[in-house]
Amino acid sequence: MNKLIKLIIGREMTITKRINRVILFICVVLMVFFSFVTFIGVYNSKDYAKDISQSIGHEALETSSNILREQKQKDLIYSIEERTKFILSEMSDFYGDLRLLERVANEINQHPENFRPHPARLGREFRDSDVAALRYAPFITIDDLSTPQLSYQIDMLGNLQDLFYFFSLKYRNPDFWDAPTFGILTESGIGIMADSAVTLEQWRTSNDSADFWSNPLYTEAKKAWLEGRRNEPIYTSTYSPGINRNLGVFSCSIPYEVDGNFAGVIFFSILMDELAYLVEPATTTNDEFNFVLNAEGKVILSSKEKSTLSDLKELQVVYDNPPDIRESNTIALSEIAKKMAVGEKSMQEIEINGNQYYIAYAPIPELRWSLGVVLPANEVTETVEENRELIQNLTEEKVKTLDHRFIVVMVVMFLFALLIWFVVTTFIGRKLAGKFVKPIKELSDGVRDIAMGNFEKKLEIIKTGDEIESLSTTFNAMTDELQSYIKNLQTVTAEKERIAAELDLAKNIQQSMLPREFPPFPDKTEFDIYATMQAAKEVGGDFYDFYMVDENHLVITIADVSGKGVPAALFMMSSKTILKNFVMMANTADDLSAAITLANAQLNQNNEELMFVTVFLAMLNIKTGRLIYVNAAHNPPLIMHDGKYEYLPKNEKKVPPLGVRPKAHYEQKELQMSKGDVLFMYTDGVTEAENNEGKLYSNERLEEFLNSTDKDLQLEEILAAVRQSIKVHADGAKQSDDITMLAIRYKG
Repeated sequence: MNKLIKLIIGREMTITKRINRVILFICVVLMVFFSFVTFIGVYNSKDYAKDISQSIGHEALETSSNILREQKQKDLIYSIEERTKFILSEMSDFYGDLRLLERVANEINQHPENFRPHPARLGREFRDSDVAALRYAPFITIDDLSTPQLSYQIDMLGNLQDLFYFFSLKYRNPDFWDAPTFGILTESGIGIMADSAVTLEQWRTSNDSADFWSNPLYTEAKKAWLEGRRNEPIYTSTYSPGINRNLGVFSCSIPYEVDGNFAGVIFFSILMDELAYLVEPATTTNDEFNFVLNAEGKVILSSKEKSTLSDLKELQVVYDNPPDIRESNTIALSEIAKKMAVGEKSMQEIEINGNQYYIAYAPIPELRWSLGVVLPANEVTETVEENRELIQNLTEEKVKTLDHRFIVVMVVMFLFALLIWFVVTTFIGRKLAGKFVKPIKELSDGVRDIAMGNFEKKLEIIKTGDEIESLSTTFNAMTDELQSYIKNLQTVTAEKERIAAELDLAKNIQQSMLPREFPPFPDKTEFDIYATMQAAKEVGGDFYDFYMVDENHLVITIADVSGKGVPAALFMMSSKTILKNFVMMANTADDLSAAITLANAQLNQNNEELMFVTVFLAMLNIKTGRLIYVNAAHNPPLIMHDGKYEYLPKNEKKVPPLGVRPKAHYEQKELQMSKGDVLFMYTDGVTEAENNEGKLYSNERLEEFLNSTDKDLQLEEILAAVRQSIKVHADGAKQSDDITMLAIRYKG
């Protein structure tokens, strides 16, 4: 051993040469040893990797196949749930129009003085300008129509015929020869109905006496009314119209009352073929088959007139004595039909004539229908099989690649070992001595650069195994933390600037939607008006509006959306637009409550965030001073009359804000404004402004302050005085809610 050591280190040699010789010897020994170990290890690793690759491939195959199958099933469930919502939404439009007709009919009954006689004529007496026909029940005669009671009823209810025709035209599908029929059938035997597709010649030659009163659209609605179900639509079962046994008719009707007694029904009827679009598949690239089953187990709609799948012939529409699918000889269809008829929701795999299908179904309770979607199982499993084949091919390809790479790796490793041996023996030995001092010098230079502010400086990791190595690692960590802190600070600052710019833009957009030019109507000397809004955040949920609907009527609105910030601002824009649209559609000033009711129904649709808005909306006749208003849960305004401000009386019965209950009804009230009267409207940001002690500004303080002001002040000065009073009360406390005010002075 000693001789070997002496041979290696030699005699009378410099330290550098001795280190080089020692390193050379060690490298040769290590290279031989590690080459052998590496060859054994890589060879074994190759076999192990091959086994692992095959195992992972099989596991990935099973896992991905299950995931794909489950995802396809989830997509099917989601698709049918969305389709049921779509069907119900479409049918709800019909119901909304019937409710509007009911309100007009009630208005005719309660306030006949507001309507002129508008008689409907029998078909044989039709004129070119007529749009609706008069019918009478078999239990009365044509002579009965001239009696004072029935004649008066025909003249007054005839005011509905233009609306009947309008709604029929609204829903008419130009691809069909027929159109929906809207009408009213009274208990006394009078019927008025319109169909936008019927020609004058057809009206004149039609049978004026028709037994619509034994039709399901009348009998089922009357039965529901007698059972106490008086505030819900009555969707009939499908029935034959009598003119073509291959067509089915669907109707929706609502009971019509007079003085609390059943007086008849308002209805629409439509051919089921015109509703076929409700069940059309979203895509035509597969064999998806959709159908609708009613509570009696009968198919009333299907997506294909003749299914391409012979196993599903029973699910096609048959209007002449359609079969009850619950009694089908196909057990699988029979069991599913029973579940659908009672309103169950599920998805399951069934077998019909040896073929596999997936069928999903969900109820539409409001219509007493159930929607079913059928897919051949191969459409679900086809993707799974493609995935299986792909993974198997990839696994086989990877195994072949491993064999090839083993040879390449061994050659590369051998060449790399030779390179390392050459580098180590040639260069490292010569520099080893200098390495004892070099680490300290490098550390010193690096610390100097960092101290001068060069945080990008990185010290090379000094592999000395002592305190110098630990110190160099610590300095590198310190520079990393400093760089990270600076970058995070820059990112946060940039993000805050971006958000501030976007909020400023949103504020400008919101402000631009509110009337800001005063006076807004310089040519109107009958009134003065002024309004302001001060948002609690960059954007707010309060808004005001005013506009002329004609030469003599001014509409003023003030509202408060739930919440604050961007969500409230978006809902505010939607609310403002919807309210104005429905008010502009109103025929008379007395339709104000109907407009608010329709706006509430519109805002309630798709209101998944459950937002709402309180509204005070009024219409002023600038010539007479008559003010009609509707208060939807908003703060009651104050009116100055005879020099004194007083609150308008609150609603006798509580009504919800808009967007809460889709069927809420809002009543309108009116008052007479005299010359010099001022109406002051505001949001709760005024009366609920808090000071540092949490004390509210309050309704009483607002009333007292307004009564203390000079009654001859300009409206702008009045609003500015109220804002100053709120500021004094807050005493520096942060504004917690939007502050919006609007005032109008009637000058006669």
